[in-house]
Amino acid sequence: MLLNADLTVPLVSFVLVSLALFYIHSRLFSQASLPDGLPWIGAEGTAFSRARAVLLSVVKTRQFLEEGYYKVYISFPVSHPKQKNTGLTESQYSKQNKPYVLPNLLTGPEVIIPMSQLRWLLEQPESTLSQNEVNRQFLEADYTMLHPNIIRDTVHEHVIRRELTGQVGALTGDMVEEIEFALEQNWGVDTKEWKEVPVYDTIADVIRRISNRVLVGLPLCRNKDYLASSGSFSRNVVITAGMINMLPRFLRPILGPVITWYDKLHYLNCARYIVPMIEQRIEQLAKNEKSPSLCYKEPNDYIQWALSHSSKHWDPNERTPCMISKRLAVLSFAAIQSSVISLTNTLFDLASSPFAEGFLGDLRKEVEQELDRENGTWTKRCLARMIHVDSTLRESMRLCGFVCRGVMKMVVAPEGVTLPDGTHLPCGTKVGVTSYAIHHDEATYTGAYIYDAFRFSRPSKDAAKVKCITTNSSPTSHDDSITKMLSLVTTSDKFMAFSHGRHAW
Repeated sequence: MLLNADLTVPLVSFVLVSLALFYIHSRLFSQASLPDGLPWIGAEGTAFSRARAVLLSVVKTRQFLEEGYYKVYISFPVSHPKQKNTGLTESQYSKQNKPYVLPNLLTGPEVIIPMSQLRWLLEQPESTLSQNEVNRQFLEADYTMLHPNIIRDTVHEHVIRRELTGQVGALTGDMVEEIEFALEQNWGVDTKEWKEVPVYDTIADVIRRISNRVLVGLPLCRNKDYLASSGSFSRNVVITAGMINMLPRFLRPILGPVITWYDKLHYLNCARYIVPMIEQRIEQLAKNEKSPSLCYKEPNDYIQWALSHSSKHWDPNERTPCMISKRLAVLSFAAIQSSVISLTNTLFDLASSPFAEGFLGDLRKEVEQELDRENGTWTKRCLARMIHVDSTLRESMRLCGFVCRGVMKMVVAPEGVTLPDGTHLPCGTKVGVTSYAIHHDEATYTGAYIYDAFRFSRPSKDAAKVKCITTNSSPTSHDDSITKMLSLVTTSDKFMAFSHGRHAW
């Protein structure tokens, strides 16, 4: 017995040390699911150099993306717009169709391919390259998304694409009303006295209210307890996912539910309001089906759309109030956080611009003119014509968007896949293209590191002729004869703030 007791401590210590070394190796040194021979950005080729690059990826991902975009694969570095000029010519940059490995501590290394292979990437079927699988891993969806079906069967995506897209015009008045109410609550209406406000927090509240006006309608969209829980759940998803990502895989099933318990408490508080509402709607629909003479007028919100869609779904679980409420919580996360970040950045970009006064004056003028054309009523047509407003948002997302990769997919075909240049990627490899480096390429955007609010409201054929914003003159205004411009939600190989292709948000 004494011998066994004496062996226990060293045995346990050996197991713990072995597990720690295995975790460090898998997180920092492993090249599993990566092809041989590809250069690593931020590393010199040795195992310890790669491990250092993986650690640095937490704070240097954007720098690595720029380095990978501009660096030529030879033994000396090259310059890009934010580095000192080394005298190399444009033809020596690595925009020469060469893939590389981008270190990533949280979700593992990624293969970044040149933009010349983007079309090929987008054309691959989901059974070969899956963007959904990348999203599932990044969000640790098995733990954070409340139910496994939500990420596997994106019912809510179909509902939004089919219903919301066609209802935007009908919902404009409701959204404008909610915007006015939310801004009055958060910023006030006093035009004489200055007031200090926390931009991110107040914008988050405004976006929550607007989104929920569409998702659940009045009066719930103004219930402070519901809004607080909905906001907390939405804000915590990515943070919680990051914590789970850092766990060894064998511990995730054990500790994942523990880490997400706080988020689930917020969801349960939301469900306390949502589930009875859904049950009441189901009961009302059943009554109306039995007695059509009741002439029940269906509310025009996500809950009603989801009920209509779920009634035709093959899985009976999709028709339950619990599942619909869970999908609603996840949809709130998708709708709120990206909008909050984008709008907050836009406000700061405008306020910090040396041309802020001119930008704001032109924006006010455009809004007033377009509203006058609609007799003071906000309409879908009115919004579509506000190209300066649209460009202002689009430019901010280009300059400081919240994503750095334009498209990212995972190889899910068991046999792997071969890139157009002959590089074979095994199953499990993440492969994509950069958006950050494209958005900051001087060859694509003149003054790429400068906030030019009306950049996208100019005709593309004249863009190269526009005087650089670094001069002391304000950018030229939009010519009213131009009627067809790229809108905020239009993606391309030069603008991927919402990703690009079938899975663009």
